[in-house]
Amino acid sequence: MKSVLKWGVLCLVVYVIFLIVTLPAAHVLSKIQLPKGVSVSGISGTIWNGHAQRAQAKGFPISDVNWTLSFFPLVLGKISADINAGNMRDVAQISASGLVSFKGQHLKVENLLAYIPANLAISLLPLPIPIEADGRFKVELNRVDYEAGCQTFTGKGQWLNANFTGVTGVIELGDFTADLSCQDGSVVLHVKQPNRFGLTAKATIPANMQFKIEGRFKPEVSLPKEVHQAAQFFGQADADGYFPIKF
Repeated sequence: MKSVLKWGVLCLVVYVIFLIVTLPAAHVLSKIQLPKGVSVSGISGTIWNGHAQRAQAKGFPISDVNWTLSFFPLVLGKISADINAGNMRDVAQISASGLVSFKGQHLKVENLLAYIPANLAISLLPLPIPIEADGRFKVELNRVDYEAGCQTFTGKGQWLNANFTGVTGVIELGDFTADLSCQDGSVVLHVKQPNRFGLTAKATIPANMQFKIEGRFKPEVSLPKEVHQAAQFFGQADADGYFPIKF
């Protein structure tokens, strides 16, 4: 009788482990409250090694999302996963890889590398004139702690092969670099010189995604005439020839 009981308990334990290991990702994610502004669809695989055809994060579409979930953080009610999304060789789509974890609305990120098409990101900015831009934004995040606002945000950003299409054709601007940080609960992006646009700016991004940008720029003399003409839409240049930026 004891032998039968032992075998019964062992079979039950094995069965429970099998259920946990093969737990469908779609079933679990339907029960989880994702961070505000984040959604996923086309879910397949298990909760431990899953796939989503499409995700949305703060207005940015992300395709082909794969994750590997860690077990032990779940004991504390936290989801922690290595994320790999998109194709980094495809300049037309968002791609990312890194460690992401969240508990409720508390988001943490470590060692994340992401590429974002410039035309997509710039389309979200309240520019005074429409701009058809190209290139890619490269974002390297060392550490992020975000809960009802920015707590920690360290990393760097670049606009690689920046260019936009003007009347006379494509105008090359080279690369732009920026430091990323937190200030009063908002993500802050500091764009620094040197760059062909002579741009120095500070962009503040609060939790509600209502951008605030302040800075100034002075295009190189060698840039096409239409660039200097378009600069006048931003206001009157100061005594040093810099145009203001304030949105």
